[in-house]
Amino acid sequence: MTQESTAGVELARPQEGRTFVSKSPLDAFISTLQELFASDPRLFLLAADQVGEARLGALFAAYPDRCRNLGTAERNLLGVAAGMAAAGKVVVAVLPGASAASRAGDILRNIIARSGLNVIVAALPAGVEGRAGSSSQALHDLAAMLAIPGLRVVAPADAKETSAALKALTGTPGPAYLRLIRGEVPVVTESAGAFELGPIRTLREGGIAFVTTGALAGEAMKAADLLAAESIDVRVVHVPTLKPFDGPAIRRMAREAGGLVVAEEHYLRGGLGALVAQEIALSRPMPIEFVAVDDRFLFGSEVADLRTAAGLRAANLVAAVKRLRERMR
Repeated sequence: MTQESTAGVELARPQEGRTFVSKSPLDAFISTLQELFASDPRLFLLAADQVGEARLGALFAAYPDRCRNLGTAERNLLGVAAGMAAAGKVVVAVLPGASAASRAGDILRNIIARSGLNVIVAALPAGVEGRAGSSSQALHDLAAMLAIPGLRVVAPADAKETSAALKALTGTPGPAYLRLIRGEVPVVTESAGAFELGPIRTLREGGIAFVTTGALAGEAMKAADLLAAESIDVRVVHVPTLKPFDGPAIRRMAREAGGLVVAEEHYLRGGLGALVAQEIALSRPMPIEFVAVDDRFLFGSEVADLRTAAGLRAANLVAAVKRLRERMR
């Protein structure tokens, strides 16, 4: 845990009732990669048989000497990435989050992270996404990645933040894990100021706070509008960087809010909820509700259906706030 600091929480203008444009974070990732490839000759791209799935064809065609499809051999891919990074390259490795957090995880931990190599693992699919079913769904990845020393862990909320996060990660030394979102999600960070690795971001001011990461920032903003219609004002705090984790800012924000609802597209244990609860335990314990996936395997379906089945919708966040308010009476 970090010690209390004087750094402030990055604030945004209130956004009650605002309609957000939806864009694909994956498309933003690709366009940002194209921009970075044009300016940084150190940058290389490796994919685990996902050139079509990740829409990487144009980049492979434009830079055939700097892009490689290594097939469904994720451990081998990360081994190649490690060797290239040791030779001075900056490598973006696109592979499923479930693989990075399981069979390829030993390479990520024992070679890439231990050596501090410049490899950015871009996880696709991640979260509930994975039409093939639970074997391809990464709902344990954050827990696994947070346990690896020296590995930066980032879960952007939207297209704008994905682009900024990729630039920040490739522009600073060290390994990283970056969660990607394929489908369109609301761009909720437009008014949140410049992105930095580390600081939390307040997307909306209010009382009780939603604390989110990744795609659930958009659901939290929808939930905040629904609650505002009932005269319940809540703030929305987004945590794009889970490591390094801005614990002091979380503790300051929590003291102001008095109660928290932590929402994440991940299993209940080991992710953002655990980070937040540990920080709160160091200061002043308070009521916390958790919106996350319970201890079960999901089925293969569309992302929208899976988020509904897993209880990760705005209505679930609204219900959590109401439970929290009852506990705080």
